[in-house]
Amino acid sequence: MEPLKIRVNGESSITRLAEQGLLRLSVESQGPKLEIVSKEVVSRSNELTGLFKTLSPKTQEGTATADAAVTNVASTFLSTRNFTPRDKDGQPLEKVYQASMSLSIVFRDITKLSEVVGQLLTYSNVEISSIDWSLSEATQKALGSKVRREAIRDAVTKANDYAAEVGRKVYAVDIMDGGQNATMQHAPVGRSLFGSAPVQSGGGLFGGSATAGFGSSTSQAPQSSEMLSLSPQNIKFTSSPFAQSSTSN
Repeated sequence: MEPLKIRVNGESSITRLAEQGLLRLSVESQGPKLEIVSKEVVSRSNELTGLFKTLSPKTQEGTATADAAVTNVASTFLSTRNFTPRDKDGQPLEKVYQASMSLSIVFRDITKLSEVVGQLLTYSNVEISSIDWSLSEATQKALGSKVRREAIRDAVTKANDYAAEVGRKVYAVDIMDGGQNATMQHAPVGRSLFGSAPVQSGGGLFGGSATAGFGSSTSQAPQSSEMLSLSPQNIKFTSSPFAQSSTSN
């Protein structure tokens, strides 16, 4: 009796609540003088970067401590451009200069992320681009191992189901890794979709007292009118290996 070959795909998926949020924002300014708008953006970006770093204390090895609310802070170079607006008659007006910088901050403390976003929304020259939810690296590794094992067991089970119906037993002869995939189960969160909770009292940005608001001459941080309540998204981790089995005679 010729060996019977069975080709099947195994499947496995595990869902976990996101453990960290990547906050992306930009600092922008425009005006008639390039030097002024550039200086303002650099100054405010450095100020924000410094404040974010206070939420990310480091170990002697340079990694974030176990209780750090923020694990990483990164910024881009200063970007500038200019344009010449025109009046209603099409005549050129004074040239306008624009400057901007982008910041990316990884939060593993979702409560602190909500507090920070609530404060940043009151800054006229800060634009929140997105919040991207994800799992920690350690969790991704653990889930990757688990879904691979579960997926190949699923493939073997399927092959055995087919073989049992024709009185055969199977053994694997080839396995192809289909890779893992992590996907969010909900639409990305937009700035206008942030949920809100009742107003809470407290200090300024990041729980402190102390930062200047963009476009403001005051020395105190603008106070958020409400405390945002961000909801982490579910992350679905999947694996789909391909297995070829052969039956015994």
